Amino acid sequence: MSLYSADTRRDAGPGDAYQRAMRFASSTLAGQSAAADRDGRWATWAGHRVHLDTVVEPFADLLQPGDSAITARRTIRVTATAVGEDGWRGWTEHSVIDCALRRGGPDGPGWRVSGYEIRQAGLR
Repeated sequence: MSLYSADTRRDAGPGDAYQRAMRFASSTLAGQSAAADRDGRWATWAGHRVHLDTVVEPFADLLQPGDSAITARRTIRVTATAVGEDGWRGWTEHSVIDCALRRGGPDGPGWRVSGYEIRQAGLR
């Protein structure tokens, strides 16, 4: 999941991961990036030359509606840990992400993320 691909060794700031993720988003969603450039953890992460160690897995959500020809929903579980080159490790973040997908339209023939909601499952 591109939203969880931050790497202070190559990224100029926290918004870079969001910009990578927007390649898979609808044009409407891609324009909503202002908050992505602000992350209070970035200075600490940069000091340790952090990259996120991320695991993405499908998440069975029994309330998910069926797919149609142009819309679908997918839910994933993301586990991300900030890992520094110096051995430093930050909190492990557990999230569940609900994604609304849309096929076709002005964004091309493939599937695009048209909306998402991140549910924080906790930190450890």
